This record gives sequence, structure tokens and C-alpha cells, in this order.
Amino acid sequence: MSEESDYLDMLLSGEEPSGQRILAIDTSSTSGSVALVEGGTVISELKISRVSTHSEWLMPAIELFLKDCNLGVSEIDLFAVGSGPGSFTGLRVGVSTLKGLAWAVSRPVIGVSTLQALAMNIKEQDALICPVLDARKGQVYSALFMLSCGELERVMEDAAQCPEEVLEVLTDTGLVNESMPLIFVGHGLTVYGDLIKSEIGESIFAPEELWDVSAGNIGLIAGDRSDEVITPVELLPTYRRVSEAEFKRN
Repeated sequence: MSEESDYLDMLLSGEEPSGQRILAIDTSSTSGSVALVEGGTVISELKISRVSTHSEWLMPAIELFLKDCNLGVSEIDLFAVGSGPGSFTGLRVGVSTLKGLAWAVSRPVIGVSTLQALAMNIKEQDALICPVLDARKGQVYSALFMLSCGELERVMEDAAQCPEEVLEVLTDTGLVNESMPLIFVGHGLTVYGDLIKSEIGESIFAPEELWDVSAGNIGLIAGDRSDEVITPVELLPTYRRVSEAEFKRN
């Protein structure tokens, strides 16, 4: 039996390895990050606010990051990536890079929702949290989570929708009320912030420094979902809509 199979069997049986090291990355937007998570704690994180091409910075950054952590790739137990939704090109770069690293050292991988990781940037108060990323073509990637007593619970699934549809769901279902604040977070606010404010005046926008997806959050989520790990060959981006090329073909 291969080393990877042994490791997968251990995780799927519910036995978490002692001192499990998780290398997490995110390339889902114009920012990027790499993080090391161990024992439910973010040990170190490298954040790059603005990148032009993920394929240029990612591998050198990972190599430097691991060197600074005094670790080799073979010492990583689990690889995690923000698998979407987000930039199609960015997601492909992140997923393919992670698959290559994990395959080389026979380790399992896990893909994590970028919107869930983004919602985790809000920590200070109980609230409804709506992460929004610009999906272009007049749409946003969004979801809805409830943060209560430090626990984040998903309320709505990740989706690509017109922002008007998202706001209609929020208002028509009675989810927005005075008892719990509604916080929007993410770079979709740059494009649709005025619309959101005009439709839901009582909404709150998170500070702009919280709008980037964090690889640290991706690693923390992965650590809580160790029973869902897969082999590198099974890992795929989660786009939530067809690509530009597919749209034109149809």
C-alpha cells in the first residue's frame, strides 16, 4: 500500500495525525497568500495584496515560505487550496500547483470554499456575513453565513448571481433583521457597494483590509475537514459558472 493510501486511510478513519502540518494557498483573486497551519493554529502566513500573474509568484513564494519555516515539502502532511469560486485563471494555477506538490510527496489534498474562508475574516461579533466577489458579467460570487458564539454556520450555498438577486433573497426571506447585523465583505463591494447600500441601508461593510481571502483560514477549514481529503488527481476547481469560452460555444 502506498504512503498516500496509508495516510488517507488514517484520516478517513477519524484518526488525525499528531502535529498535522497543513500547507494552504489561495490564488482566487488579485491577491494571494500561503500559510502553514498546525494543530488548529496559523503558524505563519505570507500575504501579497496585489499580483499580476499568479503563475509567476506562487512557486517561488512557496519555496521561500517553506525555507523560512525550516520545512521541506515532504514534511507537509496535507495540502489545502482555495478551490473557488473566483478567478478562473487564478483557480487553475492554484489547484494545479498544489496537485503537483502533493503528488510529488504522496500526500492528500483538500479544496476549500473561498467564500467560506472570506467570511472567516469576520471574528469580533455575532452577525450574518455575506462574502461577495466580483464574478464579472454583472454577477457576484456570494454566499451567506451566520457567526454566533464564535461558530460559523453556512446559511446559503456558494453561487454566481446578479447582485440584485442576492439582495432580493436576503430581504424577501426575512434573513435581514435588527437582531443581528448583516456584514458584507470582499472586493465585490468595490463594484456593487453603492447598490447594496441603496437596497439594504442597514448593512455594514467590513474594513477593506479584511476583503482578501486568507490562506490561513483555508488551512484552518481544512484541518476541521480532515475526513474529506482526496487524492491530488481528484482535486478540481469549483467555478460555479461556465467559462467565457464555454459561454461563447453555447
